[in-house]
Amino acid sequence: MTAFSYDRETVRKSLRQKIRRAAANAIHQEDVWAEFNIQDIPAERVVRHTYNPEAKQFLKNETIVKIEKEPFTNGAMRHCFRLKKLATPPQSASNHRFHSYGWSRALNYVAKCYLDEAGEPDMNERESVLTDIILQYEAAHWAEKFNVTAPKKIDFIRAYALEFVDRPGSPMFAVERFIAGKDTYGCGFLKHNTNSGFVDQEVRRKTPQVFSAHSFYASQGNRLVADIQGIGDLYTDPQVLSIDYRFGDGDLGPRGMALFFKNFRHCDLSDKMGIPIFPLSRNERKYQAKYEDDESTLSEGSPLLEALLCKFKMLDDNRQMRKSILVMPTDLNCADSTETEKRNNFSEVSKTIRSSFVASKKKKAVSIVKRTKSDIDEVTSCLEIALTDAVFDNTAFHRFESGELRPRHRRNSEDNDSDLRENMCKRKSVALMKVDYPPMEITDETKSNLGKVHYHLACLHGMDRFPEIVSPDKIFDDELPSHDVFSVVFHLSHAASLGNAQACLALARARVGIQSSASPLLHTNVPIDFDSAKDLCRKAMSSERSPASPKAAAGCLLYQILEDEETAGDVEKLHVLEETLTFLNLAEREQAAVKEHAKKMQSRGKADGFHVGDVVEGNYFMEGTYYPGKVIDVLENGNAVVVQYDDDGSSETLTADNVRPIEVSTEVLSHETSRLSDEEAFGVSNTDEIVLLDYDLISKIAGLKEKTGDRLVAAELFQQAAELAMSAGKMQTANKFSMRAAELET
Repeated sequence: MTAFSYDRETVRKSLRQKIRRAAANAIHQEDVWAEFNIQDIPAERVVRHTYNPEAKQFLKNETIVKIEKEPFTNGAMRHCFRLKKLATPPQSASNHRFHSYGWSRALNYVAKCYLDEAGEPDMNERESVLTDIILQYEAAHWAEKFNVTAPKKIDFIRAYALEFVDRPGSPMFAVERFIAGKDTYGCGFLKHNTNSGFVDQEVRRKTPQVFSAHSFYASQGNRLVADIQGIGDLYTDPQVLSIDYRFGDGDLGPRGMALFFKNFRHCDLSDKMGIPIFPLSRNERKYQAKYEDDESTLSEGSPLLEALLCKFKMLDDNRQMRKSILVMPTDLNCADSTETEKRNNFSEVSKTIRSSFVASKKKKAVSIVKRTKSDIDEVTSCLEIALTDAVFDNTAFHRFESGELRPRHRRNSEDNDSDLRENMCKRKSVALMKVDYPPMEITDETKSNLGKVHYHLACLHGMDRFPEIVSPDKIFDDELPSHDVFSVVFHLSHAASLGNAQACLALARARVGIQSSASPLLHTNVPIDFDSAKDLCRKAMSSERSPASPKAAAGCLLYQILEDEETAGDVEKLHVLEETLTFLNLAEREQAAVKEHAKKMQSRGKADGFHVGDVVEGNYFMEGTYYPGKVIDVLENGNAVVVQYDDDGSSETLTADNVRPIEVSTEVLSHETSRLSDEEAFGVSNTDEIVLLDYDLISKIAGLKEKTGDRLVAAELFQQAAELAMSAGKMQTANKFSMRAAELET
């Protein structure tokens, strides 16, 4: 029996007793809203929308509520109303005494509606309200996973949407339970972290930060719950970061995850819960070390916590900050002109490769950043890591080979008050953490998403997001570099070791002296090495969980290196070109799938349910195993659907909560909606992913086929290239290819 083992029946009995005591206390407790006489307001019929996070669907039912006509407070984005709703007793309840008190004892709720530009309730913000509900349930879902092993349990206030169907326009409000406190919304609110990387450095409670990190690994890197705020360990108004930007304006995706992990401080609680260490560069660790690492946590009864009150307005201000931290790149798919520009620029690559090849022969390198021997050693070590595959052994979890935790070094503080706080809080933490859980499972999907996080963190450094990381001793020619290029190399290398194609491509470009979008300083601080560049290109092309676009770019770069080195045979170059063409065609299909998915999502709301033709997974005969299929009929106002399975064509009628939508793969969707930097979020292209034009690529394959003696195949390929060039408006090029095809056919 572990410290957390329990008898199920004993727990149920204890829970029933607590519920009875809570109900008895509620009966005798005065209603904090009694003075507002809400019970005298006419009741209204509403449709309640509750979210099922497993099925990813909203469920509907009708109820009645009483709500004030005027808001009792407001923020910059939302009005806040007092609302009462009768609690419905469960069918199995034997004592209905508490539920018989009527509206005078009805539960108190806070109803929130969004405002338009004129400050009036916005009837068109249904999707924003539903997104808020999804965020609460999504966060609560990962809180349940966290509570399985966490010494201190956490929870999120449950929320749902109320649609006032009898009002003009059927406005929708987000609703959650009211927490009585010292001000109009609550008391003791404390923000522990944000969606843009802020991590509280004053109170520094461990549980909220570790929960955010735990949610990332528990979801295999697909989610990270951030913006943790609330009273004690009861949280509200979170922001969920996803790998594919699916949770609204505040979802900064892998970039937001990168911002969190840069500031996250691995602690003893992380070790005990089996959370792996997120590696940081030497300069990042130095910057973290500036803050006193006292490994402390505050109890809920701390006067400091009680002193930090948060009003509803602060929550709204925070929501606005979520949107302004980074621009959400939702509708910035590359335009045709951008694609053409990316492909036409490939002719410049060959010139750079040739000059780099000459420079490498002379052993000449130029750096605009002052480097020490340790810096050079760090770069060399990182570049070696890039060519290996990441391994999560015991050291990644701060453990010995036996599995036992490694002891943590604690600083001796000269601050007596800090020591007192540390010792007082440490007793509570140590008493709770008696069990060391095994390391969390690191799947291939987790590794892929970790690679994206490292890649985005490298790009954030490259766009000068962290000037404080640059060491003063790096001054070169009396100027301080705009960012720490060694952190860029560090995170690109770790991303490459995790199979991230974009990181492999960025490093490969730097290894042949070509500038990368990841950092303008990268190619001047990484030594030229053509063999390493070729290995990185091959690693990018073999990445199983990366989109096709960077693979195609890596193939084009590899071909150009082989062509300019003039050492590879025709067969090897032909193989590279054919594989690259496959990636190029796949990239076009991926982009079409993303556009179709975006168009489909724009045409329906989150509460619309399933439609005929939707691609889904159904719980086959309610056995718990989900199989892919499509919806062929919708019944009972969307509460039931008929699913036809792909494997055998059989069909089955299932309730909506036993059907899950299948969306575009996160590898494709996240790549097409994410960008490298704030500037690119405004529409600037990622110049790393330069590829040959399809007709140029096919013409090169045709030329190699001609060399190997396969004239008929070469003629067909030249003719295909001519047709593509003609479609692109390149008439002169098309005529040239047509003439080559005719010559080979004779």
